[in-house]
Amino acid sequence: MYLLKLFSRQWILWTVAAVLMMALFVRLGFWQLDRLEQKRAYNTILSTRWRQEPFDLSQESLPTALESLEYRRVTATGTFDYAHQIVLKSQVYRDVVGIVLVTPFVLAENRAVLVARGWVPFDRSAPQFWPELEEPAGAPLLGLLRPSLTTPGEGPSTPQAEWYRIDISAIQQQMPYQLEPVWLQQLPEPARPPDRLPIREEPTALDSGTHLAYAVQWFSFAAITGFGYIMLVRFRERRLVAAPHTPHPAADADDGESADPQTPALA
Repeated sequence: MYLLKLFSRQWILWTVAAVLMMALFVRLGFWQLDRLEQKRAYNTILSTRWRQEPFDLSQESLPTALESLEYRRVTATGTFDYAHQIVLKSQVYRDVVGIVLVTPFVLAENRAVLVARGWVPFDRSAPQFWPELEEPAGAPLLGLLRPSLTTPGEGPSTPQAEWYRIDISAIQQQMPYQLEPVWLQQLPEPARPPDRLPIREEPTALDSGTHLAYAVQWFSFAAITGFGYIMLVRFRERRLVAAPHTPHPAADADDGESADPQTPALA
């Protein structure tokens, strides 16, 4: 009975509005499920690349589509050039401010790639501490390719030891060799202590994110809207039905006077 009231003249506009709102919530829920499937497919591609043999930057040329090397490990053979080392300022690791050491790794044919070797706390960031943070001679290089970032405005006209981001085109001006158009985030060696300076981190673990939770949330909103609207209509209709049977106080007073005509009136 109350369901039929939803389509009455009194409620039809509110019903249409509630249905549209529920449709919107359901659409958002399916959108989140679609995002979840996309994320899982993307994670599958990245995990497959991670398991592949490292790309040898010394032996192979970078592909035109650098996206194909995303999340694939990269190795190279060469030497670090500490004389042209730079730092990234204001880098935060676990709520502590420090720097990141960025060192050119010189390859064959006068080529080099910038390598972010890791984070160093601010109290050990002065240049006099840099020699003790150098890599052992002949140590293997393994990292992940990262795209160049852009410096707002014009880059500096003079060589700089401190930068806020790795802008390869700007840093190229102070390097004596040709830099690769990407840089490497160096990965920690298998036996490397986690607190050894410079501190290196594994890449962020792949997960599905919060898409499933958001989908459940949107579907819940749709159900709450529908159920709540039906309960509202039921409540209002029951009040309307019960209203004529509720005695009015003034009517009770009139009935009382007419029921006892012998009661003398006050003078």
